[in-house]
Amino acid sequence: MRVPQRLVTLREQRVDPFLRSFEWTWTTAVLIAVGLLFFTLISMVILPSFWMYFAEQKLGWGGPSGGGDWWLELRDAVAMGLVTGPFITVLVASALLQNYRRKLRGSGGDTRPTGGYR
Repeated sequence: MRVPQRLVTLREQRVDPFLRSFEWTWTTAVLIAVGLLFFTLISMVILPSFWMYFAEQKLGWGGPSGGGDWWLELRDAVAMGLVTGPFITVLVASALLQNYRRKLRGSGGDTRPTGGYR
């Protein structure tokens, strides 16, 4: 997939220098942790709850699961996707950012930060 040249230059001029020179302090760590807390609370608790109420009241998909109706199973599958999706997204995004930052600093993306044998 081709990325427009404007996005490449913006990444090289703004994102790469920021990631290369970023250092954690207690203040930034606490602020980012609080932001992640609110993101996970809203996306993993409030959105699935809203979906369950919406599916039961507006769509008429009420009742206990396992009754043989496919829409009840679909309702539960969407709710579980809303719960697990943000959690997996945070894990994958943090791993990708950490590896990209390591590559920018010149230590390679596939090295282990704690050492050890392979």
